[in-house]
Amino acid sequence: MKFYKVIAVTETGARKTEVIASENVEEIYESLKERSLFLVDYKQVAKSGKNKMKTRELIIFTRQLSAMIDAGVAILKGINIIENSTKDAKVKKLYQNLTQEIQKGNSLSVAMRKQSGAFPDILINMVVAGEMGGTLEKSLLLMSMHFEKEQKLKNKIKGAMTYPIILGVIAVSVVILLMTFVLPTLTQMFDPGTLPPLTSFVMGISRFLTTYWFIYIPAVFLLITGFIALLRVPSFRLKFDHFILRMPIIGPLNQTIYSARCARSFASLYLSGIQTIPMIQSTAQILGNSYIESLFDEVVMRVSHGEIISKALEDMGVFDPMLSSMVNVGEETGALGDILVRTADYFDEEADTALSKMVALVEPIMLVLMGVIIGVIVVSVIQPMFAMYDQIGN
Repeated sequence: MKFYKVIAVTETGARKTEVIASENVEEIYESLKERSLFLVDYKQVAKSGKNKMKTRELIIFTRQLSAMIDAGVAILKGINIIENSTKDAKVKKLYQNLTQEIQKGNSLSVAMRKQSGAFPDILINMVVAGEMGGTLEKSLLLMSMHFEKEQKLKNKIKGAMTYPIILGVIAVSVVILLMTFVLPTLTQMFDPGTLPPLTSFVMGISRFLTTYWFIYIPAVFLLITGFIALLRVPSFRLKFDHFILRMPIIGPLNQTIYSARCARSFASLYLSGIQTIPMIQSTAQILGNSYIESLFDEVVMRVSHGEIISKALEDMGVFDPMLSSMVNVGEETGALGDILVRTADYFDEEADTALSKMVALVEPIMLVLMGVIIGVIVVSVIQPMFAMYDQIGN
């Protein structure tokens, strides 16, 4: 499925711009014609992320729709019920689009695929498997469990990073307060020509912060904005994603997290009967690392030529060795699905442990660093005070 940015006009001449998922331009013409729109211009774009459903919304959608289908409720009615219980306008509009596509005679999977990347490929492939096997409710339930575990992992990461971030913000705020307000006030009583080297150095930084704030504040803002913009450039994002896999402490943690996601995705897709190549392709797209995703292209090629999955995964060199070993055991024993589920649970626990260790390591480092910086500032103030007392005593 390709994505096109389309400019169209209504019968009254009003312009509309939107992103449409379509296999070809003919489908775009047909889709616009059904809504009494006339195509003006179009261009193919990268997969849109603006309408992408959040993990929490996917959990609600898959779990509720699974329960209603299992209870004998028609898919169309089930989606209408979910839509009526949704308060988010964008999500509500998405469900309305799904309903319109199904009313045209499209299957649920086709309707989902036409929503400009709102639904992840792993979910769409699972729905396809469920539709073909007559087990749609089971596929949706399996996906809801998959997304719930993914959300739980995200919450653990956010929870682990909250305290260090708060501590860092407090540390920076205290240093700025001391350097821009407290220190200049205290040092006004001293003769600048007699200040110790440390005090002169700290005062120089203080003067820079108070005098040139109109330069460094916009500069920091531009650096952050520029970095975020660079992350949207595929070539830079590829190098950055590769870099974070090699970073000390964070690198091994990311390796464990990506191993957990890979194992869980493989397990969900394999147990639903998805064929090997689509299983690998869908997994590559949900890991959240463009460098790893690029390596999966070679995995697809090697597996399509008859090589076993475990060997191709091992040669990637980005996952925990335990993953390829357990996949190999599953391939040899014929119990790949069960082993992948247990492996995913194992890596979830390992990621939780690694996060706890990282926080336990980062907290004292930040406290020591904050103590050293504040200590230097305090010493820079005390030194000239002692020198002044000595002069008074003499």
